[in-house]
Amino acid sequence: MPNKTWTAEEILCEEHFNKHTARDDTGRYIVRLPVCEGQGHLGESYEQAKRQFHQLERRFQEHPHLHQAYSEFMQEYEELGHMSQINEDTSNIEEWYYLPHQTVFKSSSSTTCTCIVFDGSCRSSNGLSLKDSLLAGP
Repeated sequence: MPNKTWTAEEILCEEHFNKHTARDDTGRYIVRLPVCEGQGHLGESYEQAKRQFHQLERRFQEHPHLHQAYSEFMQEYEELGHMSQINEDTSNIEEWYYLPHQTVFKSSSSTTCTCIVFDGSCRSSNGLSLKDSLLAGP
Protein backbone atom coordinates (compact mmCIF):
# COMPACT_ATOMS: atom_id res chain seq x y z
CA MET A 1 0.00 0.00 0.00
CA PRO A 2 1.50 3.36 -1.00
CA ASN A 3 2.69 5.57 1.80
CA LYS A 4 1.59 9.24 1.77
CA THR A 5 5.23 10.35 1.68
CA TRP A 6 6.16 8.34 -1.43
CA THR A 7 7.01 10.16 -4.63
CA ALA A 8 5.12 9.50 -7.86
CA GLU A 9 8.07 7.39 -9.11
CA GLU A 10 8.08 5.30 -5.93
CA ILE A 11 4.34 4.66 -6.29
CA LEU A 12 4.84 3.59 -9.93
CA CYS A 13 7.66 1.28 -8.90
CA GLU A 14 5.53 -0.30 -6.15
CA GLU A 15 2.64 -0.81 -8.57
CA HIS A 16 5.03 -2.39 -11.09
CA PHE A 17 6.38 -4.73 -8.41
CA ASN A 18 2.88 -5.81 -7.35
CA LYS A 19 1.76 -6.35 -10.95
CA HIS A 20 4.86 -8.16 -12.28
CA THR A 21 6.03 -10.34 -9.40
CA ALA A 22 5.37 -14.08 -9.52
CA ARG A 23 6.81 -17.35 -8.24
CA ASP A 24 7.99 -20.18 -10.44
CA ASP A 25 7.52 -23.92 -9.84
CA THR A 26 10.52 -24.05 -7.52
CA GLY A 27 9.25 -21.18 -5.35
CA ARG A 28 11.70 -18.60 -6.68
CA TYR A 29 10.48 -15.09 -7.25
CA ILE A 30 10.42 -13.70 -10.78
CA VAL A 31 10.46 -9.91 -10.95
CA ARG A 32 10.62 -7.78 -14.09
CA LEU A 33 12.92 -4.80 -14.06
CA PRO A 34 10.92 -1.61 -13.41
CA VAL A 35 11.83 0.29 -16.58
CA CYS A 36 11.00 4.00 -16.76
CA GLU A 37 8.55 4.77 -19.54
CA GLY A 38 9.69 7.45 -21.96
CA GLN A 39 13.34 7.21 -20.87
CA GLY A 40 14.46 6.15 -24.34
CA HIS A 41 16.57 3.20 -25.37
CA LEU A 42 19.93 2.43 -23.87
CA GLY A 43 22.80 3.11 -26.21
CA GLU A 44 25.50 0.75 -27.41
CA SER A 45 27.21 -1.07 -24.53
CA TYR A 46 29.15 -3.87 -26.22
CA GLU A 47 32.52 -2.12 -26.54
CA GLN A 48 32.59 -0.93 -22.92
CA ALA A 49 31.68 -4.41 -21.64
CA LYS A 50 34.31 -5.96 -23.93
CA ARG A 51 37.02 -3.62 -22.61
CA GLN A 52 36.09 -4.55 -19.03
CA PHE A 53 36.20 -8.24 -19.92
CA HIS A 54 39.68 -7.88 -21.47
CA GLN A 55 40.84 -6.38 -18.16
CA LEU A 56 39.43 -9.46 -16.43
CA GLU A 57 41.30 -11.75 -18.82
CA ARG A 58 44.59 -10.01 -18.05
CA ARG A 59 43.90 -10.47 -14.33
CA PHE A 60 43.11 -14.16 -14.89
CA GLN A 61 46.56 -14.67 -16.44
CA GLU A 62 48.10 -13.54 -13.16
CA HIS A 63 45.60 -15.45 -10.98
CA PRO A 64 44.47 -18.76 -12.58
CA HIS A 65 42.45 -19.75 -9.47
CA LEU A 66 40.37 -16.60 -9.95
CA HIS A 67 39.63 -17.63 -13.55
CA GLN A 68 38.35 -21.03 -12.39
CA ALA A 69 36.05 -19.46 -9.75
CA TYR A 70 34.80 -16.91 -12.29
CA SER A 71 34.04 -19.62 -14.86
CA GLU A 72 32.10 -21.66 -12.30
CA PHE A 73 30.08 -18.62 -11.21
CA MET A 74 29.22 -17.62 -14.77
CA GLN A 75 28.22 -21.17 -15.69
CA GLU A 76 25.89 -21.33 -12.70
CA TYR A 77 24.50 -17.87 -13.54
CA GLU A 78 23.63 -19.08 -17.04
CA GLU A 79 22.16 -22.37 -15.75
CA LEU A 80 19.91 -20.40 -13.40
CA GLY A 81 18.63 -18.40 -16.38
CA HIS A 82 20.02 -15.05 -15.18
CA MET A 83 21.86 -14.54 -18.45
CA SER A 84 21.99 -16.13 -21.88
CA GLN A 85 24.40 -16.35 -24.77
CA ILE A 86 23.74 -14.30 -27.87
CA ASN A 87 24.31 -15.77 -31.30
CA GLU A 88 26.47 -13.08 -32.92
CA ASP A 89 25.71 -14.38 -36.42
CA THR A 90 21.99 -13.62 -36.14
CA SER A 91 21.98 -10.80 -33.63
CA ASN A 92 22.61 -7.09 -33.90
CA ILE A 93 24.81 -6.08 -30.93
CA GLU A 94 22.89 -2.81 -30.64
CA GLU A 95 19.68 -4.69 -29.73
CA TRP A 96 21.15 -5.99 -26.47
CA TYR A 97 22.53 -4.40 -23.33
CA TYR A 98 25.85 -5.84 -22.27
CA LEU A 99 26.41 -5.37 -18.56
CA PRO A 100 30.07 -4.72 -17.67
CA HIS A 101 31.27 -6.62 -14.63
CA GLN A 102 34.33 -7.40 -12.58
CA THR A 103 35.46 -10.09 -10.18
CA VAL A 104 36.14 -9.40 -6.53
CA PHE A 105 38.22 -12.01 -4.74
CA LYS A 106 38.22 -12.10 -0.96
CA SER A 107 40.45 -14.87 0.35
CA SER A 108 39.37 -14.23 3.95
CA SER A 109 35.75 -15.21 3.17
CA SER A 110 34.71 -18.52 4.71
CA THR A 111 31.84 -19.09 2.26
CA THR A 112 32.19 -17.50 -1.18
CA CYS A 113 35.63 -16.14 -2.00
CA THR A 114 34.65 -14.88 -5.45
CA CYS A 115 31.95 -12.33 -6.13
CA ILE A 116 30.97 -10.94 -9.51
CA VAL A 117 30.02 -7.26 -9.38
CA PHE A 118 27.82 -5.98 -12.22
CA ASP A 119 28.12 -2.29 -13.09
CA GLY A 120 24.58 -1.02 -13.76
CA SER A 121 25.89 2.56 -13.53
CA CYS A 122 28.18 2.20 -16.55
CA ARG A 123 27.07 4.66 -19.23
CA SER A 124 26.21 3.41 -22.70
CA SER A 125 27.07 5.32 -25.90
CA ASN A 126 24.16 7.75 -25.47
CA GLY A 127 25.07 8.56 -21.86
CA LEU A 128 22.32 6.43 -20.25
CA SER A 129 23.08 3.59 -17.88
CA LEU A 130 20.88 0.64 -16.94
CA LYS A 131 20.44 2.27 -13.53
CA ASP A 132 19.22 5.49 -15.21
CA SER A 133 16.51 3.60 -17.07
CA LEU A 134 14.98 1.94 -13.97
CA LEU A 135 12.44 3.28 -11.51
CA ALA A 136 13.66 3.77 -7.97
CA GLY A 137 11.36 2.19 -5.40
CA PRO A 138 10.53 3.37 -1.92
